[in-house]
Formats: sequence, structure tokens, C-alpha cells
Amino acid sequence: MKVHFNTMVKNEGILLDSILPIWKNYPIDKFVFLDDNSTDNTVEIIKKHLEENRYKIINDKSGKFHEARNRARMLQYSRIDEADFVISIDSDELLSSNLSKELKQFLETYDSYDTWLYWYNVVDCLEKTRNDPFYQNSFRSFVLPLKNTGEFDLNQWKYHTPRVPIVDLPKKFTKEYGIIHLQSINKKFYALKQLWYKHHEYVEYKHSQHEINERYDVVVNNLNFLEVKTPPEIIDGINFDASVFDKILEIKQYKKFILENYNEELVTFGKEFLQ
Repeated sequence: MKVHFNTMVKNEGILLDSILPIWKNYPIDKFVFLDDNSTDNTVEIIKKHLEENRYKIINDKSGKFHEARNRARMLQYSRIDEADFVISIDSDELLSSNLSKELKQFLETYDSYDTWLYWYNVVDCLEKTRNDPFYQNSFRSFVLPLKNTGEFDLNQWKYHTPRVPIVDLPKKFTKEYGIIHLQSINKKFYALKQLWYKHHEYVEYKHSQHEINERYDVVVNNLNFLEVKTPPEIIDGINFDASVFDKILEIKQYKKFILENYNEELVTFGKEFLQ
């Protein structure tokens, strides 16, 4: 059984320097990265933490971001490399502790089912998880059994395209295992990143204020996360320093972009972080 990670990256050097020491201990045969024209040390950080035979970096030289195309290129590489499974994961995500320990056994269930994993969006620390309405049943498809996996629709809009193509198996859902999402572990980072997305879409794609607010605000829930305790088996033995997101804020300059393109109608949450 050959297992790949597929991950898109762009200027993620600081985060990857904290994430890869965790990832490299997973039973993953190869980490496939689509590098979207990084200008920082992303590539060097990958090479620093992973042995040469454990990674493949695919470069996007088109100069124009297209999520479906990028994900399709990684998937194509994994097919050519004869991977049996691809786990589609972002650079701010971790396998739950029990999933990492029992990965091969878990993947064997994909002979019969396409199991959607719970997305544990942790808040302030690993021990607390979002439980506001949008996240109460946040099951997502992360695992692709390639013999039962279709292709990406390259006509999809380049932002917010589905992370994975269709899997031709009956679906089931589990909270027993999961993917840990770190984005809201730092509330300031989370708020400013979402406000940056809103302003970027308004400026770059000319989407209406109403359309943008309708799409984002239901997810952000005014930063009212209604946290519950993360099951201990999900985070057992995982150590992650959330202060890395403060460093990322300094580099990404989300706040600067928002203030330079400020639209009062889009700032429906997190105004305190713009002071």
C-alpha cells in the first residue's frame, strides 16, 4: 500500500517549519507539494525536514492561480507514481493522533466505503474545538482511494473549488478519526485572514459585498465558536506552538491590505483586530 500526501503551498515556510517535524513521522510514503510560485524559503524548508525520496515538488509557472488545475496536477503525479491512496491535506492541518497510529488499517476500509472524516477546528489550543452551527457536522472528504477516484473539473472557479474529486463508493461519516485544522487556534490570525479574503475578492474579482458577506459570515459566526472539549485520543501526544501564526501575520500583512482597501460593509467581525 503506497500513500501520498497532496498539499498546495505558497510562501508557507514559517508554518511548514513547525508542521513538517510532525508530518514526517506519519506513515506516508511521499509528500507531493504544488508550489504556487513561493518567494520565501518554502522549498528549502521542505528539503530541510524531508529526505529526498519522500517528497516531490511540482512548480506552477503559469503565474495565475487555479486551484482545480493545481490539485489535478498533484493527483496526476500520484497516479503516475502508482500511489494507492492520496490524502489531500493543507499545510495548517494534522492527522488526528489515532489516525496517524492506525492509518494503514483505516485505509483498508476504503475497499467498501468513502469515509468522510470529522474536521476538528481547534480554538486557542488543541484541547478545544469549534462547535458553532457550521462546524457541528463538519465532515469532509480528505482520503482518495485512487482506483475509485474521478478527476477534477477544471472548469470550476479557481477559488473555493472542491478539495477532492468524486469518489465512487458509498459514503459514511466518522468522528472516531479526524483531521485537525489549526487555522482558528489563533483567533486574531483567523479573523484577519478571513477579512483579507473578503477584501481580496472584492478588489480582485469584483464580487458584491452582499455575496461575499453571505458566503463568509455564516462560517465565521462572528467569532462565536461555542467550543467543546477535543476528544483526548484525537490530540494525544501532539505538540504544536500556536505562536507561529503571530509570525505569519507579520509576513502575510493581511491587516495592511485590509486597511489599504478598507470597506466598512465587509468588516462584519473582527474589527477589534484592525485597531
